[in-house]
Amino acid sequence: MTARSLTASAPAWSLAGLVATHPRGRLDLALPAAGIGVPAAGDRDHLLALDLRSPRGDGRLVDHWLRGDDLVAVYEPADPRRLKATAMWRSLSAGPAAWELVISAQTALVESDSTLAVTSDVGTGEISWGRSDNGRIAWSPLAADVTCPPEASCLLIRRAADTVLVAVHPADPRRITTRRIGTRLHVACWLFTAAIEKGVLLRSRVLAATGPAGDAAWADALALALATAPPPLST
Repeated sequence: MTARSLTASAPAWSLAGLVATHPRGRLDLALPAAGIGVPAAGDRDHLLALDLRSPRGDGRLVDHWLRGDDLVAVYEPADPRRLKATAMWRSLSAGPAAWELVISAQTALVESDSTLAVTSDVGTGEISWGRSDNGRIAWSPLAADVTCPPEASCLLIRRAADTVLVAVHPADPRRITTRRIGTRLHVACWLFTAAIEKGVLLRSRVLAATGPAGDAAWADALALALATAPPPLST
């Protein structure tokens, strides 16, 4: 899989009110912290949720629209940071159920805390962290309830029925944490760790996918395509 195929056309979202439906998932724009609900064995996974770190909920949805395979929503967190966050959930190639969340942030203040998180809540399994290394993804085992090493750019959760991939572009400042809650695993990709100044736009992206158990060559291909793609521009 090449970087070009990472954004290959897939069935588009449909939108009824604030609820977006995809052939493989469902997303309520009024509840970005719930993410994309995806059927899983005996349960439901929630991928690419947006944690605005607002003490009063998800924040105010100020605009939303569909553009091809992209579902876009603009939020203003209900806190003193005066942030505006634009989230674009993009449907990726056919094969494994895969989406990319491109998130950008800016502030109306002279300087503000810009930290946001993209989270996924999935049934737990055997966990590995990965990094891009000379044209391949090198994987190492990881225990739950720990922060991935700083060089980690992706996470793989192998389960009996399927496998889940979460990946961040390696050029983006971030940290990846995991937390086990019973039979569930909470994965958080923390973005924009530095303060943001007025007039500056920060942008990052996170990928999540579910695919066949066993041979995870599809996950390597997706993670490597993201790692070798040009980073999203911040200004």
